[in-house]
Amino acid sequence: MSLLQIKAQRQCLVFMATLVMLVVLLATSYLNVSQASLLPEPDDVPPPPALLAPGGVYPPGASALSAPDLNEIWVSEPDNGRQIEIREGQVLVVGLEGNLSTGYGWEIEEMGQTLRQVGSVKVESLSQPPGALGGKFEPVSPLLGAPDRQILRFEPVAAGWTSLKLVYRRPWEKVEPSKTFTIQVRGVGVFTGIPAASLPAPTGEPSSSLSLPHDEQLYLTVPASYNWCDLGGCTSVKNQGNCGSCWAFGTVGPLESKIKIHDGLEKNLSEQYLVSCNTDGWSCSGGWWAHNYHQWKIPPGEPAAGAVYEADFPYQAANVPCNPPHPHHEKITSWSYVGSQYGVPSVAAIKQAIYDRGPVAVAVCVGPAFQNYSNGVFQTNETCSGSVNHAVVLVGWDDNQGSGGVWYLRNSWGAGWGEDGYMRIGYGVSKVGYAANYIVYGGGTSPSPTPTRTYTPMVTRTPTPTRTVTATRTPTPTRTVTAARTPTRTVTATRTPTPTRTVTAARTPTRTVTATRTPTPTRTVTAARTPTRTPTPARTPTPTRTPRWR
Repeated sequence: MSLLQIKAQRQCLVFMATLVMLVVLLATSYLNVSQASLLPEPDDVPPPPALLAPGGVYPPGASALSAPDLNEIWVSEPDNGRQIEIREGQVLVVGLEGNLSTGYGWEIEEMGQTLRQVGSVKVESLSQPPGALGGKFEPVSPLLGAPDRQILRFEPVAAGWTSLKLVYRRPWEKVEPSKTFTIQVRGVGVFTGIPAASLPAPTGEPSSSLSLPHDEQLYLTVPASYNWCDLGGCTSVKNQGNCGSCWAFGTVGPLESKIKIHDGLEKNLSEQYLVSCNTDGWSCSGGWWAHNYHQWKIPPGEPAAGAVYEADFPYQAANVPCNPPHPHHEKITSWSYVGSQYGVPSVAAIKQAIYDRGPVAVAVCVGPAFQNYSNGVFQTNETCSGSVNHAVVLVGWDDNQGSGGVWYLRNSWGAGWGEDGYMRIGYGVSKVGYAANYIVYGGGTSPSPTPTRTYTPMVTRTPTPTRTVTATRTPTPTRTVTAARTPTRTVTATRTPTPTRTVTAARTPTRTVTATRTPTPTRTVTAARTPTRTPTPARTPTPTRTPRWR
């Protein structure tokens, strides 16, 4: 074999060895990829026992690999009446649907010695689809009065069974709750006294420096304090009940005040008309400012735009059918935001709008502290995952109260809440003033002046007949029968004088009819013809009576 053949064989062996190595490497890579594709996805990983709630629901926004805390056990409405076991170091999280914009909230009615509450109630917006647990995310649409998820946390402090009962109601109303939630909880462990993992701080925190910038150099016409209620511009406080219709009350409130300020009349306008007849999909589950329905927007079946009176569509705190048509009355000329739809204007701008335009509709973030307010200046700054959740009306302000000034806020939770239905809240607290807006009202057409003008002449005319029908002057002719007959004989003669004398003469014979009926009619006929030949006696009584009437 030659040297060239030996070189060719070696090169061929090296090439074949390299090719085999490449094939082995490709095969190994293929097998690794195939095995990786058979691994379960992160969402398919079975959750640990402590993470999955007894109702089979993960915490909000959590999966088996992204849970915020593996020691939390979540329960919700489907777990009502169940038995829950919780170990030392774990936290029981109860998330229940509610609506703090109505004033209703979940509170503890019964809790044994083996549990204690951790932190305060946390309020989160609901996501879509409805019914899912809330989390830290924005709602699909930031409607005022929309439902929320209220979250309460508990930890065990001793072993044994206890009953945990929560009730859904307004704290200031001592009535039966509208909903209840009860579970039996068993604490398991030795309980060395080591607390559970630290939890986030409560959402409500006192704030002493939340005043917004005062652009007083731009607004120099307003006083240091002003309140439309002191000037007779406030109407009665209303109660929206267990219905997320605060947006309708925030719409109606400024118009009722403007009617009272401009027209001097207190009108009770219908919020139910806006809840039931709007075409924007708003309801007891939330809505937005509905001023357009008082200006130009006409729902199907309605004859016109404008306010509807409460008497024509009473409030029912429910999503009832519209059942058009309804009578429509006062209308607004226009409406506008004080600043932006998405934000809080300056304090000075809101003041100027209240001073120039009347009470102003605004939004605010409502939490448990706002719900439990009873009196004084409210300074607790609460946060909402949806920025704001409740509609109210600002009727005035006072720069000399609180740490930097307060708004006079009128709520729609009845006169039993707060200070007769009102609150004094610090400037900027809980985003009060968000989406502030005002209306322009030019006055309504009142039918009241027309009847008053027609009634006045009727009063002036009635005294004239009363002077003629006096009992003291009629006895003189009725004492003599002949005198009573003389007016009947002078009927033809009394037509000659002024019409005023014929009226008196026509009414005096009505009282002497009894005297003329006593004789027989045939005799009076003959007697009536004889005096016509002697006109002198007929004319003599007339001048004698005239001075007496005058």
